[in-house]
Amino acid sequence: MKTLFYPFVLSILGCFFTSLTNASEVIKLEKNIYAIEEDGFTSLVILSNNGVLITDPANTLRAEKLQKQIKTLTDQPVTKIVLSHEHYDHVGGTEIFSKAKVICHSSCEEVFQLDTRNITPKKVHITFDKKLSFKFGNTTINLHHFGPADGFSSTVIYLPENAIAFSADLYADRYLIPGIWMDNDNYLGILNALKKMQSWQLKHAVNSHATTTSVKALNENTEFVTDLYNLVNTNINNTISTEGVGKAFDSINECSQALKLPKYKHWTNYNTELPAHIRRMALSILHGG
Repeated sequence: MKTLFYPFVLSILGCFFTSLTNASEVIKLEKNIYAIEEDGFTSLVILSNNGVLITDPANTLRAEKLQKQIKTLTDQPVTKIVLSHEHYDHVGGTEIFSKAKVICHSSCEEVFQLDTRNITPKKVHITFDKKLSFKFGNTTINLHHFGPADGFSSTVIYLPENAIAFSADLYADRYLIPGIWMDNDNYLGILNALKKMQSWQLKHAVNSHATTTSVKALNENTEFVTDLYNLVNTNINNTISTEGVGKAFDSINECSQALKLPKYKHWTNYNTELPAHIRRMALSILHGG
């Protein structure tokens, strides 16, 4: 972790995602369950008679705007904040909700200790390893950690009785994420998480950087990552069988330019970013990182 690089990364990342959408939007998913978008970030918001649960406040300014939106829905304070993973562009702003307990995967805390900009939560109140289940009002909440995906702590929030899930940075809608943001990704972990989510037969798939809650994007991305894996894995196996493991490593950059998935050529950034996705998948298969 290069902590001195974070100020640059966070400023650029904030500009990038804010540019995706500037409008605020409140989407009612079910009674007392909402997806609220502010400044390029979408949070799952669950109301109860004793408080409000939110995901990923993101940063102080965005948290203040989110709080104002919540106050139009209920007089109850935010009492629980579930963080989807450890990345600093998602975990800021918790201080705005003074009555809230912060929940995240146990690996978050070690990354938070490296924070040099005072962004991360001052205290994590509840941690978990593989799964944490609890009731929030009448809503059952399941937190699942399927292993490293986008970062170490990648957590999917699942409401089984409502067939709703929330995830962050695992996919985008017909959009290949720029490779600069993927260096911390394990693509096999992402594929595993997407397949788990798909198996739940969701009504709504809430994505941290999208205003749509359609399951279509989840299904399309599960198919894309599966096709990406098959393409890259086949190439790696062929190279190893003919030229050895060393050549498979040495040829990653070459193969990232040569391999294609024309089925997805209409997706945004296909021409410029597909090589980065191929490289990331190859490194996940060959190197584990």
